[in-house]
Amino acid sequence: MPRNKKRRSIKSENKPMINSALARREETMPPGIIAIRVLFWMAIKSINVLYIPVIIKRVFRKNKTCPPVSNEILLLSATELAEKIRNRNVSCESVVRAYINRIQQVNPVINAVIEDRFQAALEDAKRVDQFLASSQMDVKEIEENQPLLGVPISIKGSIEVAKMKSTSGMVTRANIIAEQDAVSVKNVREAGAIPLITSNIPELCMNWESTNKLVGTTKNPYDTSRTCGGSSGGEASLLATAGSLIGIGSDIAGSLRLPAHFCGVWGHKPTPGTVSSVGHYPSCKHEDIWKATFTLGPMARYAVDLKLLLRVIIEPNFKDELRLYEPVDVKELRIFYMEDIQSALTANVNEECLDALRMVVDYFDDICRYDVEKIDLPLMKHAPELSALTLLDIDDVDNLFKGRGDGSILELFRYMTFRSKSVLTAILYGVLRKLSTHLPRSTTDYCTKKLDQLRNEFVKLLGKNGVFLIPSFTAEAHYHGDIYRKIFDSTYLMIFNALGLPVTNCPVKFTKNGLPIGIQVVAAPYCDRLTLAVAEEVERHFGGWRPPYKRR
Repeated sequence: MPRNKKRRSIKSENKPMINSALARREETMPPGIIAIRVLFWMAIKSINVLYIPVIIKRVFRKNKTCPPVSNEILLLSATELAEKIRNRNVSCESVVRAYINRIQQVNPVINAVIEDRFQAALEDAKRVDQFLASSQMDVKEIEENQPLLGVPISIKGSIEVAKMKSTSGMVTRANIIAEQDAVSVKNVREAGAIPLITSNIPELCMNWESTNKLVGTTKNPYDTSRTCGGSSGGEASLLATAGSLIGIGSDIAGSLRLPAHFCGVWGHKPTPGTVSSVGHYPSCKHEDIWKATFTLGPMARYAVDLKLLLRVIIEPNFKDELRLYEPVDVKELRIFYMEDIQSALTANVNEECLDALRMVVDYFDDICRYDVEKIDLPLMKHAPELSALTLLDIDDVDNLFKGRGDGSILELFRYMTFRSKSVLTAILYGVLRKLSTHLPRSTTDYCTKKLDQLRNEFVKLLGKNGVFLIPSFTAEAHYHGDIYRKIFDSTYLMIFNALGLPVTNCPVKFTKNGLPIGIQVVAAPYCDRLTLAVAEEVERHFGGWRPPYKRR
């Protein structure tokens, strides 16, 4: 029976002291931080004014609709599909053909594919069928050695797939072909998966909108006038249309979780360092710093498949530490949540997103042994500047410019005069890097110190048996280009990159306009199994993915 429990807020025993200490910290905040806040705020207000013509232009856009799913094979999870293939209940070739047909149906609507390998994939599928027809290997042994045998998979376009384009959305890399698979792709092939396509991304993955000058813009299948997010937008959009089942994305500032939120699919940002990033472009020469914030991770149409795919792509030395197949009783978890980070730089979380969070909070409050508790972490309201400056401070990330943005101002002028080969966000990254050179080192040191403090608060709070719930974003998918007006709303995502915590995006509900909305589930480092267990419970109760052609 559900319990009628009164919602409680966690209050520190020294709350008055904490508040006064926070006030003192703000009074002595470095001048660089204060200046950055003012500049960020002014930039947002200016962009809102400049956007008026863009808003008027939208009136004339037409929405396209994806065709319904007609082949029931496309509605099976990867877990179910792999079982049917190895038990010879369905041929691998028929599965691959079904997905090829579906991609050919939906891609003209969403524009999510960079390049396909359909013919090669069909040959791979025939070899799987031949192996199963002649092999005397036990089904359990096949499952253990090749858990994804015969399952189609899509790969984010910034991750190398042998003999396929490796452009990272750049005109200057249009003819570059990958010589070998990225480590994660090699792992999924060895597990029996069959890559079908590489999916669209923004140039250099530097945008929360998946657009570039080679492929164009990928659209949200629930409303093509809206964005699918970025930078793993092609993955999320194709998954949502049933054109893909599982995929590999990457995440440095929410670029795996935001598309998952906008497209109503599941995405997991693992504990940093547990999945190899070798074979991803862009990369960074400072490997330790890069690994602390950037990671590859699984994306899927069904929550149960996240764990299956993560198990395949994690580095062997982390398998015992992550303990992915250790049972988790979600009823015994400690669950905490926050509705809004209360930053002056972000929009308020809208009612639809708050409703999604509260629905999950109420459900777990009913079934869990412990009360679900609302928490107050004052440092979270400074998350925009803390996370942005920390990410900008990473040196030697592959980008358009040398040094710390040398030549970026000139390239911005070329863009404004229609002579640049690049998109605006990749150029602005260089400009921001250049401007950051004028900040005193004490400003970055201050951010690092406060992030460490916030990280310690989270780790202490969550321990080995706790998860934290927070909105994935302030709203559902916005119209194309609106990210420039909501750039700091991505703080809800990128703060967890800066903190180095594992996070799972979980689709929960749909808006009145039929757009999906999700929440994030966060855990302490190496406790990925907790967020994945919560995701599976959310899917069981709330339903998870639904095809985009159905109106709610």
